[in-house]
Amino acid sequence: MTRSHRDGGGDCPAAAYLRQQPENLVVNGYRNCVAGLAHRDLRYWDAAMSAHAQALGAIDGQYALDVMTSLIERLGICATCPLRFYKPGTGHLCRDECLVLGMVAGAQHGDEAAMVHSAKLLTCSEACFEVVDRASAYAAVLLGHGHRLTPIPLGAFADIDFRSSAFASSQSGASLH
Repeated sequence: MTRSHRDGGGDCPAAAYLRQQPENLVVNGYRNCVAGLAHRDLRYWDAAMSAHAQALGAIDGQYALDVMTSLIERLGICATCPLRFYKPGTGHLCRDECLVLGMVAGAQHGDEAAMVHSAKLLTCSEACFEVVDRASAYAAVLLGHGHRLTPIPLGAFADIDFRSSAFASSQSGASLH
């Protein structure tokens, strides 16, 4: 289903972005949920629940985490390739993490094009709208508690996809995921 990227050390531009609480909550929520599913390790779930409860309260935190888990489970079924993620707390972003951020930020800012484009880059077309609905529900809970993500311009997704494809091509048969 998934394979984790290893943190190679050093700082990248994503590190400052991830210091923003809403973005950090989304990315590390995604990372912990995927890692929890992939490794069947409750420590990941506990970390995700703790962060969500602290940011959203116990009830809304649990609901948000349930929606994120539902989103990831759906992505796990219909993703065009295994879901990618860095280990929780890493100061980098991979393609899939950027696309999940794109769906959530797009939902919060009414940017349907960003939501759908991000979902289409992650999923088979038949499930795209189910994924968008789940990302939108998660976005609404965050927004209800004042956690608004920075908008991501539509052009950024083409760059994310291009860079990811270029990296995969340069790896001489090695898989990025």
